[in-house]
Amino acid sequence: MRRRLLLFFVLAVGSLHCATSPITPHDPRPNVLLVVTDDQSYPHASAYGTRWVKTPAFDRVARAGVRFDRAFVSAPSCAPSRASLLTGEAFYRLGSACVNHAAWPEGLLSVVDLLGESGYAAGSAGKGFGPGDWRGSGRSFSPTGPEAPGTGDVAERLRAFLDAKPSGAPFFFWIGFHEPHRPYEPGAGSADSPPPPPFLPDEPEVRRDLADYARAIESADARLVRVLDLLDSRGVLDATLVVVTSDNGMPFPGAKATLYDAGTRVPLAVRYGDRVSPGRAIDDFVSLTDLAPTILEAAGIEIPSRMTGRSLWPLLTANRSGLVDRTRDAVVMGLERHAPGVRPDGAGYPMRAIRTAEYLYIRNLASASSPSGDRPGITWPADDPVGGFGDVDGSPTKTLLFQRRDRWPALAGRVFDVRPDEELYRLSDDQDQLRNVAEHAELHGVRVELARRLDAFLLETRDPRALGRGAEFDAILKRFAPAPGSARR
Repeated sequence: MRRRLLLFFVLAVGSLHCATSPITPHDPRPNVLLVVTDDQSYPHASAYGTRWVKTPAFDRVARAGVRFDRAFVSAPSCAPSRASLLTGEAFYRLGSACVNHAAWPEGLLSVVDLLGESGYAAGSAGKGFGPGDWRGSGRSFSPTGPEAPGTGDVAERLRAFLDAKPSGAPFFFWIGFHEPHRPYEPGAGSADSPPPPPFLPDEPEVRRDLADYARAIESADARLVRVLDLLDSRGVLDATLVVVTSDNGMPFPGAKATLYDAGTRVPLAVRYGDRVSPGRAIDDFVSLTDLAPTILEAAGIEIPSRMTGRSLWPLLTANRSGLVDRTRDAVVMGLERHAPGVRPDGAGYPMRAIRTAEYLYIRNLASASSPSGDRPGITWPADDPVGGFGDVDGSPTKTLLFQRRDRWPALAGRVFDVRPDEELYRLSDDQDQLRNVAEHAELHGVRVELARRLDAFLLETRDPRALGRGAEFDAILKRFAPAPGSARR
């Protein structure tokens, strides 16, 4: 396939490691706008009925297309989540891109590379793959696309990109908002403070913290309004596949960097003109690994066999709501390490999980009784107490929960204490995953069956830990461990 040089922002990459004969393309091929917020949990958009946050841009995309109600990340941590989204592969298959503060591996292709081989112009603005380094991988631009010109707001940078790209070339543009990642401006949120979810104490400090979180979401959404208006004014909005989501859950205790829903379940809305019937809500389980194959199918590019994600195109075009594909009845996710903290050799806290409509099953691979549990500090899921439980973002809520943990021992223990080998939550009466029922005799069969399904998926997708090659992760973590006294958050 002949490569075309489309000025400074078009991709020129090496030969693909997959078949590239196109499937039947949509004519004309869609532009693609992929928008990712930073640390936003489901259901924190007003399209989901949350009253204490206003997201007119997200709601606009959902009304004009599809709102997904069961969308989950591959890993609840920025870099591995973004890498899995970009590659269409489960995070544990991505080498050093599987953890924060590491590196994009040489030869790992993103969806942007595959689009570039087919003549797409590409650009990006805001946070891309990170926190991590792609520059040592031999790439000349980020896996999210070359940085768009300018230093202004994302809408202005998109405008400059559109003005410079060759006429007629389809485009891919990535927008990575930094919100609602911390820190927040204290008191920036509404005085009408939202009620905390059940896994957080209902105290004034927490309500104010949540209000500031909501304000950060609204700030990003306000800038997305300008982006959508720009595309509309150019007459290309309906010719653009617009995807809006987040990389992991909210930066609060018991959410981000955990495998509970508050850490893994994210907003997702997709629109594409009259190709996608508007105003629908889909209940099928989807993973953000499904986005890359979806984009490729829409562009008429063959989906590489290495992708573990499944195209959402059948769901987008099904013209109905609710459950569309009953084989989409579960998602698998996990984590190796969130932040390089104070654990020896940069070690993390490896976990894997499977989520169905009825249950969440979590396997903690470094629990107190696991073979690695005798390694100092590794049994603490939120990093070692010496490091201040650094996997939990610093916040007024964290400080309150830790300092007054004797008042809320169950909530604090869920965040800071060691965990058992297995956790099982029955969602019919425990949507917030507060009561571990893994040891309940009447659920023994459920736990065994979920463990079997999890193992089968991990083996099928060749998770190194499932294949007995966990030392591969240990080597990566040690290689990218911080120098003593310089733990990164």
